Order: sequence, then C-alpha cells, then structure tokens
Amino acid sequence: MLGQQPAGGFLGVSATAQAQRLRAAAARSPLLRKLAGKAALYAPSGATPGANASAWTIADGALWPIAERYAGNFPLPPISYGTVRDFADSADHLTGLAGASFDMKDLQRCWTIKAILGNVERGARILEIGAGEPLVAGMLSRLGYDVTVVDDYMGGGNGPREFKRFQTAYPDVHFIRELFPPSEPLGNDFSAVFSISVLEHVPLDQVANVVETGHRLVAERGGCSIHAVDHVLAGWGAEEHREKLDAIAAALGLSEQELASQIEAMEGDPETYFVSAEAHNRWRGDLPYDQYTMRRIGSVNLFRSGG
Repeated sequence: MLGQQPAGGFLGVSATAQAQRLRAAAARSPLLRKLAGKAALYAPSGATPGANASAWTIADGALWPIAERYAGNFPLPPISYGTVRDFADSADHLTGLAGASFDMKDLQRCWTIKAILGNVERGARILEIGAGEPLVAGMLSRLGYDVTVVDDYMGGGNGPREFKRFQTAYPDVHFIRELFPPSEPLGNDFSAVFSISVLEHVPLDQVANVVETGHRLVAERGGCSIHAVDHVLAGWGAEEHREKLDAIAAALGLSEQELASQIEAMEGDPETYFVSAEAHNRWRGDLPYDQYTMRRIGSVNLFRSGG
C-alpha cells in the first residue's frame, strides 16, 4: 500500500506537473481525440483565423523556454539513434508534441525541433522534405524560422492528403505541393534541410538524388542536413531497410563504418527507443496480424554540416 503522497508529488514530480502532462497527452493525441469524437489538432473547433495549428501541441507561452533550453545547445554527431533518454527529455520539456501521435514520430519530431534549435540560427530559411501534418514546420515557423515544406500530399508512405486543410491551418509555412525535388527553383539560401520518417519511403533508385539535392540547397551557406529515418532492425523488411539506409548515409557522405557501429550499438543498448506493441497494433489497422507482424523499429538520426 502506498503511503501519503509527499508535498512534492509522486517521485518528486508535483501533482500539478503530473496533471499538466496527462492533460497535454490526452488533449493533443489524435487517437484519443478521435475516440472522444473531437476535431483533429490541425482543425480545432473555434480556432483563431490565421492561427498556426501547432500551438495546439505547445502553446506560445511554453515555446520560448524550449528555445532558450536548446538554442545552440544540442550538439549532433553525424550518426546516432533515438533513445528513451531523449524521449524522456522531450516528454518533460515538449510535452504536447511528445504525446501527439503515440508512435515513434513523438520521439522524432521532438528530436528534430531540438536539432534545429541547437544547430541552426533562428530566422534562417529551412526546408522540410515530406512533412505530412507539419507540426514541426509550424512550430519552427512560430520560433522565427522561414519554413518551406515540399510534399505532394498524395498519401505516400501512409501520409496524409489534406493539403488545403494544412495550408489553412499553417498560414506562416510556405507549401510546395510536389515530390522533392520540386520542378520550381528553390534557391541556395537555405540553412537547413530536414525530414522526419520520410526517406525510408523513397524508392531505392531515387533516394540518393533526394538526399544529395537536399544537401546541395544548404552547402553554399555551410548549412546542414538533418534526417530522422525509421529503421527496421529485425523482422520483415529488415534487409531492404538496411540497404536503403546505407544508400542514404552514402549520399550524405557519412562513414559506412560508423553507421555499422551505431546499428550494432542500437541492437544491444537498453536505452534504444523501439516502436511499441501498441503503436504497431495501431499501424496494423484492420489487417490480420499474420499480414503485419511485429518488427523492431528504431530511429537512425543523420546529420551533415557544411559542403
């Protein structure tokens, strides 16, 4: 039997902070909102016209402490992987965004926010490849970045199709509705190009061009490429995922040996963040389990700075 809860809350976390986290996770989760019959985050009932919908994950008042915490203070190695430690940090400091999807994007979106803040000056021009629902692009635009999203919004890789809805909900994000690279010239004044759970869906014979073209956009200014890539370590599709990951890393000019070392570390590290059984079951949808069996999926994080 638990004794009386101390004044500081359970395990040193105040009751108020606990309640805030639970409310943020519940109120901003697409799954729970759907089950409760509520509108999706990007089209909230009663939203202020012209408001950026990412504010429904992290409000303006909470945004600036995040900027102060991570700006210039999130060094990135060329190759790393998602960890429970990093997710816990995000759950503490980017609570709404860390509970927006109940899958690995909760980890990856927050990591990307921290990576951009830590390595790209605010006010810089940045580009996201294949944003889907542009929660990260929207949040970065609110932090002062000039954000362009390139996405055809045709549902590839189980992505969303609601282009007009997103365009209305994120008025300060510039959208180009095409696959990357788009037909229109983009210029070479970007300071960062990034993607979240996208490159693994690009066909193998096209992925090197996507990565190389993206980095050319930032090379002249000494900018950076930042990519969070879903990677299947075990289960169906593991060999294909490894082949594509090798191609992505090679296109960025990253070390083949370091990639192999990080993959080996992922396999044995108890801190490695893996997609949960619950998230897998939601991805499975109506498919019989035998048609969509469990896999070990983590996030490989790639970073290249300069030309």
